[in-house]
Amino acid sequence: MIYLTYGTDTEKAREKTRALTDALRKKRPDALFYRITSQNYAENPLESLVAGQGLFASKYIVFYDSIFESKDIKEEVVGALAEIKASENIFIFLEKGLDKKTLEKFSKYAEKVQEYDETEKAKKKEYNPFAISDALLSKDKKQLWMLLMEAKKKGNAAEEIHGIIWWQIKVLKLSMGAKDAKEAELSPFVFSKAKAASGDFTVRQTDAMLSDLVTMYHDAHRGEKDLWVEMERWGLAL
Repeated sequence: MIYLTYGTDTEKAREKTRALTDALRKKRPDALFYRITSQNYAENPLESLVAGQGLFASKYIVFYDSIFESKDIKEEVVGALAEIKASENIFIFLEKGLDKKTLEKFSKYAEKVQEYDETEKAKKKEYNPFAISDALLSKDKKQLWMLLMEAKKKGNAAEEIHGIIWWQIKVLKLSMGAKDAKEAELSPFVFSKAKAASGDFTVRQTDAMLSDLVTMYHDAHRGEKDLWVEMERWGLAL
């Protein structure tokens, strides 16, 4: 049985591999555990790990930790994946990067293949379009403008950001006229956040903002205005 975890998000990949290894060792407490690196690979021949079992252990659990740093080791292991899959033992692989050919081989023989990408992690960590809602509620014009610029740069659709702003103002208005989340038909978190900010707005202001948003949306869809530009101007005028 083969398990492969790989990707540039090495922290997450290692965390998931550790969790998998712990779970398998707990399930098979009698199994002998090997952690193999490129440094001690020669001391633990692949052939013996594939075919062998301990005198008192029913299985081996073999963790190959970044062994593809060595081209020779990589070629030997990839060439033996069919035999590894057929083994009575369990083999866990952790690698940072894999070429397409190697990944296709593993995908053919592995029980499970998981990828953790640092790029996707960075995107999620660095940018959250709903931060625009926070800037709006706090009336932070500069932050709102900067977030609008960032959203545009990241390739978000103007309509998507317009929808977030529209939603937040609608929530703000609902929170003003309700005593609790249930009455406003909102989640407690969303309601409490809007309610806390509602003292800085009036119903008249929220109505005017909603009206402005409707106008700019229709003007943009008639080709008369640029929606990004209109949202920027609107934000700076709050």
